Amino acid sequence: MTSVTVVGSVNRDVVLQVRALPRPGETVHAVGSREGIGGKGANQAVAAARLGSAVRLVAKVGGDAPDILASLARNGVDTALIATAERTRTGLALITVDAAGENTIVLDGGANRELTVADLPEVLAAPGDVLMAQGEIPPEVTGAAVIRAAAQGATVILNPAPAHAFDDDVLKRVDVLVPNLGELCALLGVPVPATSGEVAKLLADHPLPVSALVVTLGADGAIVHDQEGTAYIPAPRVTAVDTVGAGDTFCGALADSLVRGLPLRAAAERAVLAAALSVTGVGAQSAMPTAAEVDLFAQQQEKIR
Repeated sequence: MTSVTVVGSVNRDVVLQVRALPRPGETVHAVGSREGIGGKGANQAVAAARLGSAVRLVAKVGGDAPDILASLARNGVDTALIATAERTRTGLALITVDAAGENTIVLDGGANRELTVADLPEVLAAPGDVLMAQGEIPPEVTGAAVIRAAAQGATVILNPAPAHAFDDDVLKRVDVLVPNLGELCALLGVPVPATSGEVAKLLADHPLPVSALVVTLGADGAIVHDQEGTAYIPAPRVTAVDTVGAGDTFCGALADSLVRGLPLRAAAERAVLAAALSVTGVGAQSAMPTAAEVDLFAQQQEKIR
């Protein structure tokens, strides 16, 4: 059975709801707060598992994380490859979310910083599997995972978030690079373009040594750029309640669709729907949709068209 392996971060999330995000030097009062489980690795693993994929997560948590491991397992994630650094605290994310659902995040890596190449299993993937990695763990671990999984025949997805300038030796083994627009421009060292047409020109003028690019545009959808050309995938209009975890939902849904054999454009279309659906609920993992919910949402969008 083909599966998804995620190599990435696990965090505790502390979310403060505010009317408006604070400006530099400004103190604002929260109108609510909550705690949860996050980290790009954990979020993407849960997103893919919620959609029905067999998912395992390679990560490192602190000695304070039995509840986190239990929650991941309840969500269908295989936690056998999550190591524990007993004397270290699990990563921490401090998140503010405003009335429009926009957010800012500050990370303390904690145990994520202690994940090493030695923590990677020798067999990361099999032909037909998907390997997904991100930028919230040491870059040498992400790079080693990409290279190892590619050599073992997996489809490799890299979400360079936060943005990091990975070596070409790593990038050329990536099948699908999935940055948001800001991360893409940080990688290329260029200003953020204003329109989707300008994004397409940017991709043509600044090629990266990867097989394909999927650039997420938030509420505007995504752009797929590969050997077949460039395609814009619009997002359905929804009322956003909380955008935390939307990008991770997109990545998890993309991995789930690719491991099932969908072509990249179809996989990206499904990922856009899953991400749009996720922002209509509160929380990162708690708002991630199931396959049945995405299928129903897709049918509703077809009727609207």
